[in-house]
Amino acid sequence: MSSKTLNNVVNEQTVTLNALIYGYAGHSLVTPQHALQQVWWTEERINEKVTAEFVTSRLRPNERQWLHRPVGFGDLTDDTYLDWIMEKARRLFLVLAEVGEADKIFTAVENSWDDNDLPLQMEDIEKLSLSNKRNDQVDARFYHTQFAFLLRELEKGVHVDYAPNEVLPLEYVMGLPPAVSLQNWSRVHRPKKPSEVYVRRKFPLGTAESPSEFEMDYIEDVESATMVEHDHIAPVWASYTAKGNGYVLTDFVGQHTLRTFIDHRNPAQYQRLPKAERRYLVLDWLHCLADAVATLHHMGFCHSAIRPSNILIDERNNIAFSDIGSLKTFQKDKKPDPMEAYVYSAPETQGSIAGPHEPDTGSAPSPNIGSGRKASVASKSSGGSSTGSAPQRQKLAKAPTSELSGFNFGFKKTKPTPQPRSRMHETEKADIFSLGCVYVELLTFMLKKKPHDFTKHRSSKQKVTMGGKTFRTDSSFHANLDKIESWIKLVEDTSFAMEEDAFRAIPHIMNLIRSMLSRAPNLRPSARDVRDRLLDILVHYTAMPTTHCSSHSHEVGLGSSSYSGSDRASSISSRASYSSTSTTSSDADTIRMPMTSASSSVRVSSILNSYSDRSALASVSEFDDADSIRTVERSPLIELSNQRNLAPSEHKVVGFFFRTAI
Repeated sequence: MSSKTLNNVVNEQTVTLNALIYGYAGHSLVTPQHALQQVWWTEERINEKVTAEFVTSRLRPNERQWLHRPVGFGDLTDDTYLDWIMEKARRLFLVLAEVGEADKIFTAVENSWDDNDLPLQMEDIEKLSLSNKRNDQVDARFYHTQFAFLLRELEKGVHVDYAPNEVLPLEYVMGLPPAVSLQNWSRVHRPKKPSEVYVRRKFPLGTAESPSEFEMDYIEDVESATMVEHDHIAPVWASYTAKGNGYVLTDFVGQHTLRTFIDHRNPAQYQRLPKAERRYLVLDWLHCLADAVATLHHMGFCHSAIRPSNILIDERNNIAFSDIGSLKTFQKDKKPDPMEAYVYSAPETQGSIAGPHEPDTGSAPSPNIGSGRKASVASKSSGGSSTGSAPQRQKLAKAPTSELSGFNFGFKKTKPTPQPRSRMHETEKADIFSLGCVYVELLTFMLKKKPHDFTKHRSSKQKVTMGGKTFRTDSSFHANLDKIESWIKLVEDTSFAMEEDAFRAIPHIMNLIRSMLSRAPNLRPSARDVRDRLLDILVHYTAMPTTHCSSHSHEVGLGSSSYSGSDRASSISSRASYSSTSTTSSDADTIRMPMTSASSSVRVSSILNSYSDRSALASVSEFDDADSIRTVERSPLIELSNQRNLAPSEHKVVGFFFRTAI
């Protein structure tokens, strides 16, 4: 036997096959000339495949005559066997054809079985008598094969719990973002839709000792994240669980974090813009981030982790928060940087958590949903103040559901009781301080100042112990406010020397930032005031044609601003288009999901029928499917009647995930 050489082992065919095996086929940079596509048995593909000609071709000549005879229980229906297959049992026939027992479709039809009965349990499979003699191997093959044809696709606004033996309808996209910190977030697309790319984030649902320890946190945090819909907060497009992990998909595909974008100094996507557009882009980012934070606060959330590494920028220079920092689950797949958390934190959070130079570096606790508390309570703690306009947010009761056509998942699982989680160190005013720090960084970048020079300028010689490491200098904003002030003055002086009209707004924005960086929390403006004042500045001191969020439907409160004159006028004008999302004719909040069409809701077809009542297949599968399959959909319209009385301005429309165990 001749020995194998590199030439006859590694070639374009074997490389292509490897790409398919490891999930990169079809869109790999390695194999563009040999695109191998995985076969996905979607509803559309099954309907195209199973035709009368296909059914006939899989049967022997003496069996084909049965296709046009009435079914065995003909007294109840006029359908022929072929009619039954085409209308009710396409998947069932495909499975039988795949295992080489297509003729057993007649036995299945005589038992009144159809696709609603899939997946079949072992005792049901044995009734088909797939072999002339008892053959557990053929039965086991049928059992496992049926799941390939029961594909549950992910859709917008839907959560699916996949069983261990189900096929995940996702393919990897080969390509890494420039930001190293984002490269551990997979990029995927759905079957046959390579142009629709999503970022997938993975979170463990438990430990080896307690496999479901974090599951309730995951459920609540995903539900919380979907309550806040904003263009500049990366959305949860869909979510699912599989093999002990929870996943979320988002259609905001970040290429950079704000940290890597600034450190790059000359990102290619930024340099491609004309100079005037670059300045306007940065100024618009300021307003968009303020609008996002204002929306968060009005919904009863504090971000609690506003810093450059938690802000994303996509390839089209759109900006968004990667998530809501106070939701604990969404911090588990990040590599925490205790020093960055310290640098951008507010003074009062350090004084209340730890000593001045040894702050607590743990992630912020998540909001508690289901306690019936007012959403703004968390914003009134430890020196902060609340907008006072956030309505009470409660855990919704399950909506009445009807059986979906198609397949029915019957799994139920007992969920642990959620435990209240403290938010005593989260305040809206602390968010404003951190946002002000980000603003200084952005304007420093806009004026082409080196980020290292800014860090060096604001640093003081004080030892800081962080994450087990000791640093000889303290570069935090809160500990060096006097140096921050001198840097702000330096940036202002630089802007006066610039001729472009965009720089005329910088001195006014810097005055706003000074108030945001006040050491006393009660002296800082609210997020709504920051947003409105920024809009007023951009309108009056620049020639910007428009601002991205000036007319978006993210209304965050109708109360009067603490500022007067042109500030108030711009605030009112910016709210004009928002008022349509508020309701004034009902005493109960209306919870709606965004739908692609006004008349349709997002649904997921389920595939198990009363499966939890059947015995497990211990001899075939090592997994317990009864623990894993549920289908969840976001309800298109759920009325919460008479739960609380709200002022007209407090009624709003929000999106929500709704978990349903059928």
